[in-house]
Amino acid sequence: MKVKVKRSGSVFIGVTVFLGVAAANTGNNLLYILVSSLLSLMLVSGLTSLLNLKGIQVLLVPPPRVFAGRRTPFRVLITKKGKFPSFLIRVSSDVDSCLFTLVDGKSREGKLDLLFKRRGRVGSVRLTVSSDFPLGMFVRSYTLEVPIDLIVFPRPVPSEIRPKELGRDLREGSKSAETKAKGYDEFRDLRTYSGEPMKLIHWRVSAKVGELMVKDTVSEARDPVILSLDDVDGSLEERISRLTYMVIKLIRIGHPVGLKLGSREVPPDVGEDHLGRLLKELALY
Repeated sequence: MKVKVKRSGSVFIGVTVFLGVAAANTGNNLLYILVSSLLSLMLVSGLTSLLNLKGIQVLLVPPPRVFAGRRTPFRVLITKKGKFPSFLIRVSSDVDSCLFTLVDGKSREGKLDLLFKRRGRVGSVRLTVSSDFPLGMFVRSYTLEVPIDLIVFPRPVPSEIRPKELGRDLREGSKSAETKAKGYDEFRDLRTYSGEPMKLIHWRVSAKVGELMVKDTVSEARDPVILSLDDVDGSLEERISRLTYMVIKLIRIGHPVGLKLGSREVPPDVGEDHLGRLLKELALY
């Protein structure tokens, strides 16, 4: 556990030392009593701060998707073991911090931004737990490894969508092509919801059948696309980041997208669930 002396703490220590020297030189009993009181206050503060940080438990709840290189807000749940509560507990990451004024046996919730530099699976996150309670002059802190089961997706890097079967309008990213691809105009049938945009949900039918139903449209069926590392240039990490961008872009505008990574191939499909599967494949490649 580390201890950092704040500016007010330095002043407090300086005054205590000065009065101690003065008491030794003058033999003044009142000064001795005053110095003893200040030292006792410092001792009580140290013991209190130790107990204040004891038994703190932290849990992180990630959002649905976390991308490398982007600050992402996580939910922080904090509790305290024991009978006595803790005060002014600060939980910090490399890029953000969250202050809890009171921590007890009940779960308290806050928000904390985290930044992951690399893609892949993450098993734990290192956080700093600190407090300047009770006097606000000394900050006592320690690091805490918080377990978490998380897959960090590659950082999307804008890249030109070049597969020939997509057509010239789509490669140029025109608004007309995007409007066509979304296929919101011609209604065909109803089917079970599988991650489509919210505006396609038929709320009245969904309420009757007890599950989400979406409108199936004629223009929604687009040509399937299978992407591979050969479709982009750069190093391995640059290619994966560019493929990530292309996968997100193509699925958002309605194309069934598949992936071919080495010997592993994911067949084309649509929807948010399929997008998550593709991002996971790229993150763990």
